[in-house]
Amino acid sequence: MFRLAPDCLLQFRSVRRIIVFFLLGLVISATPAFAEVPAAGAAQPDTFLDVVGHPQAPQIEMLRIHGIVQGYEYGLYRPDILINRAEFLKILMLAVYGQEAAGSATACFADFTGEPQWFWGAACTAKENGILTGYPDGTFRGAQTVNLVEALAMAERAWQMPAPHYFHEPSYWYDPYFDAVLGSGIAEYFLRDPAHLLTRGDAAWILIALGQNIATVEAPVSSSSASSVSSVSSASSASSVYVHNVCGNGVKEGTEQCDDGNAEDGDGCSSLCIIVPEPVQHSAIRLDQRAIGTDTVAGGSSQTVLFSFDANARWQDAILTGLKFDAEYGAFTVAVNYRLYDDGDGDGKPETLVGTGLVRDDVLSFSGLGARIFTSRGKRFEIRADLVQTTGSVALGFRTSDSAYVEAVGAIDGRELTGIRTDQGSCPRTDNCWIAVYTLDATSISLTERGNLFVTAASQPVRNHELLAGAGTADLLRVSFRATDEDIRVRRMTIAGATDAVTELQFFDPAAAVPFATAHTSGCHEPSAGKFCTAVDFTVRKDVLRDVIVRALLKSADDGARSGDTIALTLSASVAGPDNAVEATGVASQEDLVQNDGDFSAEGEVFIGRAAAGANNAITGPVHDVVHAALASIANASDDPDGTAVPTGLRTIGVFRFVAQPKPAVARATRSVALITLSFDVTAINVQFFSTGSFVMVNMIAPSVSTPCTAASRTGVIRVTCSGFAAYGVDTLIPFGGSITVGLRGFIESPQVVTGTSMLQVSLTSLNNRDAAGGVTWNDGTNVFRWVDIPETDVQSTLYRLP
Repeated sequence: MFRLAPDCLLQFRSVRRIIVFFLLGLVISATPAFAEVPAAGAAQPDTFLDVVGHPQAPQIEMLRIHGIVQGYEYGLYRPDILINRAEFLKILMLAVYGQEAAGSATACFADFTGEPQWFWGAACTAKENGILTGYPDGTFRGAQTVNLVEALAMAERAWQMPAPHYFHEPSYWYDPYFDAVLGSGIAEYFLRDPAHLLTRGDAAWILIALGQNIATVEAPVSSSSASSVSSVSSASSASSVYVHNVCGNGVKEGTEQCDDGNAEDGDGCSSLCIIVPEPVQHSAIRLDQRAIGTDTVAGGSSQTVLFSFDANARWQDAILTGLKFDAEYGAFTVAVNYRLYDDGDGDGKPETLVGTGLVRDDVLSFSGLGARIFTSRGKRFEIRADLVQTTGSVALGFRTSDSAYVEAVGAIDGRELTGIRTDQGSCPRTDNCWIAVYTLDATSISLTERGNLFVTAASQPVRNHELLAGAGTADLLRVSFRATDEDIRVRRMTIAGATDAVTELQFFDPAAAVPFATAHTSGCHEPSAGKFCTAVDFTVRKDVLRDVIVRALLKSADDGARSGDTIALTLSASVAGPDNAVEATGVASQEDLVQNDGDFSAEGEVFIGRAAAGANNAITGPVHDVVHAALASIANASDDPDGTAVPTGLRTIGVFRFVAQPKPAVARATRSVALITLSFDVTAINVQFFSTGSFVMVNMIAPSVSTPCTAASRTGVIRVTCSGFAAYGVDTLIPFGGSITVGLRGFIESPQVVTGTSMLQVSLTSLNNRDAAGGVTWNDGTNVFRWVDIPETDVQSTLYRLP
């Protein structure tokens, strides 16, 4: 496993404490390494003696209060000795469940062979519950020291903490375990080092920092339990060797104020085991290169991000004073004005300028920096530059061939941070490396021309609609966006051609139920009748069509929407005013696209109504009519199935049901659709009617009342026209949400004029063609309309046949 190089002094101190723990383990051999059995006959102290003043004391004390940890003999916890996987699992299970939750299975890992160990049952239970997965070779390795990412994985699974979701693969395999606990401070505390080996104090700190509910372990009360504890304590006591007042053995005894396992000065516990103020610990920093997520950038772009890294400090804040970089691909000459920015306010976005770079002898250097790196949180840095070329490529990387490619000092003590360990390499110094740098493979940024945006009418047509006052509309306009050379972010749109009946325009992605933007007349720089403007924010990927649908919300008839108004939405070709049809910015270049200059060259422009460079053409949608009431559907309502025999005599030969649109929520008055004229096409093949005056139309609710109709002939394809319904007492009014069913009757003189096939069918045709009179003429109480906004062009009733 890999691990960030820690402070040598801390390493050495930890080794000494491990040795002391090992020696004590020889003495207390009757218990496992994590048994935590109190001294025989002695009451557990209120707090652990060796935790007082320890940086992780609050977390350890919290676990002690909850009964999760009990400590060792003599009231000790030993926070600075390493903890293995089995021991950490025990603490975790107690913290989550209040018990070890050991099951009956004890051979669930490949290394669980031989005499069963104390942790096998708990490990198998954890595996069954998805808390553990083990290593690829099927082993658990309980005696192996647990590292940070292993502990996070176990804890996040045990508490069932939600896992992060990614649109792209994370930079490192362990990123999900850190990202799941963002805001907890864990990543910053351990310098985002997944292989950091945990101490007992670290384990307690992590469990509390995760912010989950900590269970309480109830003390055993049964006599059998008490007897068991007593016997274990007695066994431990019988095999113990009591050492009195030996400074440096890691046990606070007699008159000692402290005992940290050594007899040296300068570490907070003196060679006489007297507490003295601990000196400021040496700072250490870690830099992690981050992917910048861009592989193509438009030439001429200003302050383009070329490199990014995160920085963390430990033990004390540090001041970053210098950096050096190589051009791993291309050359520094593709850009000028190299600048280093950092995240000064902690929002994750580097916006504070901290230094200007100097390119000399193919090296980019930043010197005299004063960028503070915190122990409390990470900080992101970015190198940005102005690209001056439109072709070529460039990739920056740390100048790792220079032994001082990163320079920093402690923010408190001013001591220089010497020695750099790069990736998993060894420390080049004999004493210690206070700087760790983790790099990524260089990703080349290719330069290209600045992007262009072409806006055209969508290939999927939009048909004419009748727009019901007070309601939302169907699609009124559909346009396609295509970006070239780079992704383009559309920032603003202006659409004309509406009327006062429209309160707002709504912008939708195809298949979306909720608009991503709404436009109003007040959103325009220069408001005018029928013009709607809005700020939008959507990205058009390079060479990928993106459609946008425009719909409207209308005011009600009660609030002034006029029946008969027409709406034809338009993206204007004009570039003269302040409200251009589309305004956009290149994502890579961060340059605003200019409006079309009318020539045949694409030079970072927005083109309206053009699939290639050239003068703009306005994009205008179909014409739509504003109505106060409207039909929602027309359907066959005959009970006779197709294929029924051609009847004879006076019969109802076609039945149709008309349904009106429901009342809009904002409408106050009730309005109706009134059918004025119905023109039926009667197909009578080898069928003959008695006369051209033998047709009538009825409302099927009152079939005894009819309206006479006129016909052009007795056989063949006959146009039968019915009107004047009110004069004959036939009700054809359809209120909001209502319906009526009408029938056409005719006197069939001969169902089979000659031997052969006979067919009879009634149809309403050319219904949804706004530009041609169809089979239905109606009014909304104000205006007459000769077409119907339904999907069907024709509606047929029953097809009768003979034979």
